[in-house]
Amino acid sequence: MANDYVEQVAGALVEQLKQGTAPWQKPWAPGERFMPYNPTTGNEYHGMNAVWLMSRAEPHGYADARWMTYRQAQDQNAQVRKGEKGTAIQFWKWQGLESVSDADGKPVLDESGEPVRRVVRYERPCVWAAVVFNAAQIDGLPPEPARPVPAEWERHKRADAILTRSGATIRHVPGDRAFYRLAEDAITLPERSQFRSGDRYYATALHELGHWTGHPSRLNRDMAHPFGSEGYAREELRAEIASLMLGERLGIGHDPGQHAAYVASWIRVLGSDPRELFRAAADAERIMRHIRAFEIEQERPGDRVQEPNALPSQGGSALLSGPNDIATAAPAVAEMRAPTRIREDHPAMQTSEDRTYLAVPYDEKDDAKALGAKWDPQAKAWYVPAGVDLEAFSPWLPARGQVHIAVDGDPREAFALALRESGLCIDGPPEMDGRMHRVPVDGDKGRERSGVYVAHLDGRPAGYIQNFRTGQRTTWKAPSRAAALDAQDRARMAAEVAQKRQERAAERERIYERTAQEVEAIWTTATPAQAHPYLADKGVAAHGLRQDAVGRLLVPVQDADGRLWSVQRIGPDGVKKFYEGGRAEGGHYVIGDLRPPGPVLIAEGYATTATLHKLSGMPAIAAFNAGNLVHVARTYRALYPDRVIYIAGDNDHGRAAQGKPNVGREKAEQAAAAIGGFTLLPSFAENDPGSDWNDLARSQGQDGARRQLLVAIAIAEREQQTREMAAGQAREQDHGQSRVIALAPDQGRTAEIELER
Repeated sequence: MANDYVEQVAGALVEQLKQGTAPWQKPWAPGERFMPYNPTTGNEYHGMNAVWLMSRAEPHGYADARWMTYRQAQDQNAQVRKGEKGTAIQFWKWQGLESVSDADGKPVLDESGEPVRRVVRYERPCVWAAVVFNAAQIDGLPPEPARPVPAEWERHKRADAILTRSGATIRHVPGDRAFYRLAEDAITLPERSQFRSGDRYYATALHELGHWTGHPSRLNRDMAHPFGSEGYAREELRAEIASLMLGERLGIGHDPGQHAAYVASWIRVLGSDPRELFRAAADAERIMRHIRAFEIEQERPGDRVQEPNALPSQGGSALLSGPNDIATAAPAVAEMRAPTRIREDHPAMQTSEDRTYLAVPYDEKDDAKALGAKWDPQAKAWYVPAGVDLEAFSPWLPARGQVHIAVDGDPREAFALALRESGLCIDGPPEMDGRMHRVPVDGDKGRERSGVYVAHLDGRPAGYIQNFRTGQRTTWKAPSRAAALDAQDRARMAAEVAQKRQERAAERERIYERTAQEVEAIWTTATPAQAHPYLADKGVAAHGLRQDAVGRLLVPVQDADGRLWSVQRIGPDGVKKFYEGGRAEGGHYVIGDLRPPGPVLIAEGYATTATLHKLSGMPAIAAFNAGNLVHVARTYRALYPDRVIYIAGDNDHGRAAQGKPNVGREKAEQAAAAIGGFTLLPSFAENDPGSDWNDLARSQGQDGARRQLLVAIAIAEREQQTREMAAGQAREQDHGQSRVIALAPDQGRTAEIELER
């Protein structure tokens, strides 16, 4: 099936090459949107899927860049016209979670009766196909929204920033030749005045910059081929497709230039090896991301600090990759424990459910249920599942406008007062838009922002406040007057609140996906970390970390499937910042090999985790902060239900001596209790300023820290034996009955030890 698909795609594009109508052979005007995207998710198609959809649009005259599945069209109250044929695309999955079976082939179940699953890496990718339709094939869709064309100066500023920040050597020589010379690692261009427009100049310059990325010190492509050879044509195909992708994203359009000289070679190459087109599209995607990484660094000079527990996650993400990823894993990415070049090439496969919430009064619930409505116990509202016709539910669709509970005074003023009482410092009225906002707190210095709040005005205004410096958490609701709302108003208000909550969650998911793409480009272009000041100060090894162009250490923030969602940047001065907008809850980084059986350690920061791995030899997982420990612990308890998990928490004893919460200890104990694990805490002298295992190793030496750790583990092992004995006694007492009594999972145990110093 996959071979048939490859041959079909390559064959169709070879025919277009002969006619001069392949997507990268056509000129595209500046500001024109021509790269295909899915309007229901806002995601663009990538690699070969993008090229394939563009090529399908050409013979049919589709001027609309929107593509979606049949069901997605129905969800927008639109309908694919009868007789229209869709376009098949493919996406690939390189690993996934599979059920664990016992010796008899039966599924292994956890304590709750759910199948135990583990991450499995596939030798060959699992391939799925999906069928999408162009918006021109669908009736009932609104017109494609116009995208503002960036002003000429803005387009050129962005392109110029990329060229400047790349550091590429660019020479301007009078004449009509533009080329990149590998031996000199330099680009030669005609004088700017020789180009008909600034857009043409930058399109040409970025095309040559695409060749520049193939240098062995960058993406390391095979470029040692003379002009006119098939090898030369292969490289030119990659640069041409990358120019097409870049031109649309930067708004400078696409100028195919002198492509005619390569057409015959392209046809010959693709005729003998159809997969070469897929490899070329994959390399073009990598070229585009490598180049755009320079723009990303330009656009984000001041990243906000973000704690991993600050933004709630909306569930896992499938490990999806398009056919553009055939045999093209970047060497820079291959060092990680799991692939990070993981893309969602077809938004139709997303698993988040698109609901429409209803304003159903209690006495009408049976009528709504009979028509197919479902109850959301968390939102306390009825909803229509995705794909169900809404016409029958029109009496309960929320009317225009909103219902609010009357409150005393201005809720913004009341919430601002609550923020100040919690120690947060805000400049002006608070933003009550349902999004997270990071602000300074009393005691912060410079650019520190240790406070976070989220608030909304939906229904009864409410919010959440957290001060990371003090550990204080506060929930707030606006004081309300007695409001005589009838049943219809209450139902309508619940529906509106639930719908907005869903919209905010969907927006967060879109931000997470965009950020993952940006972070992936940054990681790909980074270099292996070696003698970094932070590593030297902490006395730990790099363990696969990388370093960006300005010397910041990059620690990947991954999920259990290995997908890269964000990075923690650590400057030479030790200042840590998470990349803004990345998925953080549950994100972590693994040091060591998790495949052999045995205990697993989970700690907070990278240095602490690396220290524990060195002291114990166990695989260790960095959760980045105390609030994220429980999320990471639950993830790995689900993956490894029978393994011992140690939560190696921080011991903020200095704060406790001042009467403040020992946040490190409390969060570690909560995480251990949640999964039936064990907490290992370092012990310090009264005046010792340290708090974590890395501090202990630096103050007491490796041997002293190892002794503490081994004693703490021994205490935990004795507790494990006690639990097993108690469980055995419980089974004996329950002999003859059909069920087994299990210990409560909240019996986590802290092993904090005191040694003579």
